[in-house]
Amino acid sequence: MAFDLTPLDLFDPSSYPTRRHEEWKYSDLSRALRDAPARAELTHLQAEAGDFGGFYWHCAGDGQLADLQAAVSRAVQSSGGRLYLDLSDVGEEGAVAGYQGEGRITLGTGEHLILLEDYSGALDYAASTVLHFDLAEKATLIRVVILDEPESAVSVRRSTVTTAPGSVFKQYVFATGAKFQRFETHVEHAGHGAQVEMHGAYLLKDTAHFDYTTRVNHAEVDGVTGQLIKGLVKDRATAVFQGRIYVEKGADGTDARMRHQALMLNDGAHVRAKPELEIYADDVQCAHGNTIGALDESALFFCQSRGMPEEVARALLMQAFVVPVAEQIEDEALREMVLNWIADKTEGFYAL
Repeated sequence: MAFDLTPLDLFDPSSYPTRRHEEWKYSDLSRALRDAPARAELTHLQAEAGDFGGFYWHCAGDGQLADLQAAVSRAVQSSGGRLYLDLSDVGEEGAVAGYQGEGRITLGTGEHLILLEDYSGALDYAASTVLHFDLAEKATLIRVVILDEPESAVSVRRSTVTTAPGSVFKQYVFATGAKFQRFETHVEHAGHGAQVEMHGAYLLKDTAHFDYTTRVNHAEVDGVTGQLIKGLVKDRATAVFQGRIYVEKGADGTDARMRHQALMLNDGAHVRAKPELEIYADDVQCAHGNTIGALDESALFFCQSRGMPEEVARALLMQAFVVPVAEQIEDEALREMVLNWIADKTEGFYAL
């Protein structure tokens, strides 16, 4: 199946999506990036490999995504199928460096991969990357994504996932936003016992913008999809969630559930949410939900009534709100790593 990815060439402004494109209604790339960035020269060490806390470490920043399959093979041989993909981009001072690239990872029958993608970065840059994942029967891909980019970054990260019967794809995305940050995942669901989970948590402040867009297409019988997205937004930050699950005619037995929950911590914050279910099969179980609100004042009062200072009580409640997403990560070491990252990034959210 051909995935419906909006064409985008970072070095051709005429290709930039605008609000006139329905898929980009809440995230106008042409406003965030008015001119094409300078095509960056690769000046720092690339394709470095090593060990990162039990993961095979592969550097693939600045759009250098050509040899990902070789990195997967080395991760299977040396780290039991645990790959840390360092996708950090390094920009320039006084100018916007541009990077774009495309890579592919294929998992064979019964293969298992735990993939940690780290999109950090420094200085001013604009980046557009596309990753393709192909899963054979009974293959498993656990994908944990950390989007921790500079405030000035313009970042579009897109991926496609093709599943097969009995395969498992689980994705966990954690983001702090940037000047413009969009993470987009398109999944072709094979059904027949295949399982897809796409979760996420965002922590946005100042003027950060984060767009989490997901598309899942159920074309066969007995497919399962689960989504839980949670977020905190404060100051003048903007969060966008666009999730669509499409169930084709004949995809009976589909079980698909989507839930998005956000807390707006002050009046200037913005959350745009568009969860969608489009169903053309008869025998399915599908549901979606969306809630956007403020911090639970009754819970805050309860904590304070037990002698807890307000700042501590707010910290407890905010961290407790997003932590359930990370707690679903089955790998203990990876789960602890993400929980520590959340604890670090939630600092600064507590004092309003």
